[in-house]
Amino acid sequence: MRYHHIYFHKTFCFIEEISDLNFAPSPSGGDVACNYKKNLTLKGICALYDTETELMESHIFPKFVIKHTKKTGSTYLRRVVEPNRREQDGLKLHLLSFEAEQEFSLREKWFAENIFVPYLDGKLELDYDGNLYYFAISFLWRILVTEMKKDGNLKDQWYFEELKKVEIEWKDFLKNGKIPNKYHNVNLFLTDRVKSNTTDLKGVDFYITRALDGTIVDNQNHTFVIMYGKFNRFVFWSVIKSPDYSDELYDLEIHPKKGTFEIPQSLDYAPIISFISNRIKEIEKYPLPNQAQQDKIEQEIKKNPKFWESDLGKSLYNDKFNLEK
Repeated sequence: MRYHHIYFHKTFCFIEEISDLNFAPSPSGGDVACNYKKNLTLKGICALYDTETELMESHIFPKFVIKHTKKTGSTYLRRVVEPNRREQDGLKLHLLSFEAEQEFSLREKWFAENIFVPYLDGKLELDYDGNLYYFAISFLWRILVTEMKKDGNLKDQWYFEELKKVEIEWKDFLKNGKIPNKYHNVNLFLTDRVKSNTTDLKGVDFYITRALDGTIVDNQNHTFVIMYGKFNRFVFWSVIKSPDYSDELYDLEIHPKKGTFEIPQSLDYAPIISFISNRIKEIEKYPLPNQAQQDKIEQEIKKNPKFWESDLGKSLYNDKFNLEK
């Protein structure tokens, strides 16, 4: 089966600010500081509990992910669709009540301590329990709900009615612990530094190991729909509709109760492979920040003597000087 024509939304793709890096590592000094905006509230209906309450400014990508991304890379983020606008934080939305935020925070803390940090520290066998399944669905559910709230054209898509059913079933699980009956598939692929690139794609390592992204994926034949979200080296997706996938995701699927991930994993699922390739191509088409912004970025990098030792620096160096020989 071929999956060359992949469609997706571009709202949620964040990248760290980078320019057309044509300079080698530079030994200058300096640090760049950042400030987080205060978490403001707004009266409204909690997307999880359907109660009227004070809504928190919810992070779509977990806050610990944003902190880690900035700590190991650039001070600022930029959306691919707004390259000249600096962001000090990831996408936030007045979405959840304080109680819902607390529920999600418990699983985020578990994920950070049991999966995120151990894997980035080099652990290659990761045991997990039901907290991982909850975290994964809560992450993809936030992307789905945000798409529904922010994209006025989503209701015109052929898969919209099915996504409404997904949202209801996932919300029931997140509120009441009822494991989804139909839309239960959730997967996790753990990436690493790209050692070789036999394609014509640029920025592969950067996207695979650093980018924050979330979207709905489908194809022109209306044969599959996927909810997709990634941050750093952690790629999540849920197969909402597909002709067949059970044999291709056996070591990637998250089990609702418990399981173990053994790294390296094998990714043979054609829709995701095609999507990631197309996503990298689409991002490459978007313009970099204007020259004035690029000059600022390069000056900040040159002032930081440890930039090229950071994870972002290693990723950019790998793409530019190793993979683009």
